Amino acid sequence: MEANYKEQLIKIAGYRGRIIGSLIGLIAGLLWVFLSFWKALVFVVCILCGYFLGKRIDERGSFRDIIKRVFPPNE
Repeated sequence: MEANYKEQLIKIAGYRGRIIGSLIGLIAGLLWVFLSFWKALVFVVCILCGYFLGKRIDERGSFRDIIKRVFPPNE
């Protein structure tokens, strides 16, 4: 039975982008229905900003360095 799960995961892994895209579309659609277009759009923009900030932290390693690049010290 455990081998069956592994086989299914291997099959699903080939469609990872489609699955993630579908889930994002579902969440965006639900937000639009329940919140309104503009509130949902602001929510999605906040999520994207958080994602890109987290990605930069993962790549660079330091939150402080990113803040210094965005807001350089006044001298």
